[in-house]
Amino acid sequence: MIHITHHALTRAMERVPGIDSEAKAFTLLSAEVIQNAAAWGARYVRLGTGQRIVIDIDRAVTVLPKDYWIAAMDPRRTAQFETRY
Repeated sequence: MIHITHHALTRAMERVPGIDSEAKAFTLLSAEVIQNAAAWGARYVRLGTGQRIVIDIDRAVTVLPKDYWIAAMDPRRTAQFETRY
């Protein structure tokens, strides 16, 4: 079972429609499909509403907004890709 951080619970309540309590957020973040994705080594799990759960090894660390660009989190990105012409 993966560990659900308090930060992930808070972000789920902020960003996922219909999640208005810690109990609902915990149920969502600890769902079997999330557990299986973490067991397979997934770093992100996209919800049906568009938000993404970020998984770090055995922890759900946050829930990203649905309009967040995941490539922006890639540590291999360099400033040359950020240049606008």
